[in-house]
Amino acid sequence: MLKETVFSERLLLPLDGKEGCSFNRFILTYTASHALRGSLVYTANGEEIRDPFFLEPGSHVFSCVILDYLKEINATSPTAMIFESIPVMTGANPDTFETPEAVTLTVEKLDFEIYPVYNTADNTYYLANERYKLGIRMNWGGGVNYIEDFKSRLPKVKNIINQFDTGRLIQQSYYGIGAHGDYQPEVFNNSRWVYNPVQGGDQHNNHSRIIDIVVKEHAVYIKSQPQDWSMNGRITPSYMENTYTLDGDYIRVDNRFTDFSGWLHPCTAQEVPAFYTVSCLDRFTWYGGTKPWTGDALSVRTDLKFWGDPKYARDSAFHIRESNTETWCAWTNTDADYGLGLYVPNTDYYTGGRHMYDHSPDPLSPSCNYVAPLVAVRIKPFTPIEYSYLVTAGSVEEIRAAFTAAKDFASNISLKNNGRSMRVPDDYQEQ
Repeated sequence: MLKETVFSERLLLPLDGKEGCSFNRFILTYTASHALRGSLVYTANGEEIRDPFFLEPGSHVFSCVILDYLKEINATSPTAMIFESIPVMTGANPDTFETPEAVTLTVEKLDFEIYPVYNTADNTYYLANERYKLGIRMNWGGGVNYIEDFKSRLPKVKNIINQFDTGRLIQQSYYGIGAHGDYQPEVFNNSRWVYNPVQGGDQHNNHSRIIDIVVKEHAVYIKSQPQDWSMNGRITPSYMENTYTLDGDYIRVDNRFTDFSGWLHPCTAQEVPAFYTVSCLDRFTWYGGTKPWTGDALSVRTDLKFWGDPKYARDSAFHIRESNTETWCAWTNTDADYGLGLYVPNTDYYTGGRHMYDHSPDPLSPSCNYVAPLVAVRIKPFTPIEYSYLVTAGSVEEIRAAFTAAKDFASNISLKNNGRSMRVPDDYQEQ
């Protein structure tokens, strides 16, 4: 369609002969020497729309639903596609950027189609097998807002995921650069915040955008463009990808995050992932020893406070020793000995606690429990961060047995790229 073309800052590709075309999704097959910012010009609801998107460098097939996809509105008459190079921050000066002198782009194919709208009245797409019903909140970036276990021992609880606002769920979240130039993050939790793409949305409940979704029998792939948590309606130049798979007693999630800001970010602790449950799962369990996968004694806490309060910061930190590969944790209900476990291989640290603890079973309650396995990783523009994790339900013993059986399902070795270890020595003594 477009033979190899070289440009510096901007390229306009006219789309002639598409006047009668109706669509809600486009598929672009391309090769690019550098990451690009793009936009598709079309008509929707009688108005001209410039719908933005980003392209990774290399050879890829990029598919994207339009802005009004979830509203079941189709677009017509695509007239042009615009490509722009992305300036990259250089050195220690956050106001100095370089733009590639020459960008090579080949557009091999561009297709338009009417695509099924995977949504429901409650904005959630559900996936189920014999064990679980999994809910994916479509208008909150495809974060997990619903897990029902058909073998649950909590008779008054169906959904055990807290979905009070866009910051809860089970979801991707990353931290980067602070204020610089025209970028001035706002305040959250009494602190000046940093660049923080959050899958669900921002602190003002502005929703992240769905970029694409592919549905299979027991799996869903979803791609989203997250909001910047502290800001009010400022969507980030980044993409999050999740593949959710129901596999017997496991929920498997494969994650991918790509940043297109061009900024130089510091190496900092990242949530992989952020994990919120209902408040009635009152007991936190993890393995903190040096004899992984041997049935060694577990650590348990039933008195945790709000992790975001500085006076509880030390109490909300759970170290992982250097030789420990048994990096799972669980929130369970003490009386029923039942709850939800999370296993993320190759992580370095946990932070977690209970917010407004009241033992509520309500997933819409402001009270919740939280944990995030952490790694120290630097967001590197145009270079994906990738990792996988498992979720399973049951008693602590059942959760541990399930994760032991699947302990080698993923290495998450890429979490060690572009970062530093946060682990403590095997002989570390808790203070």
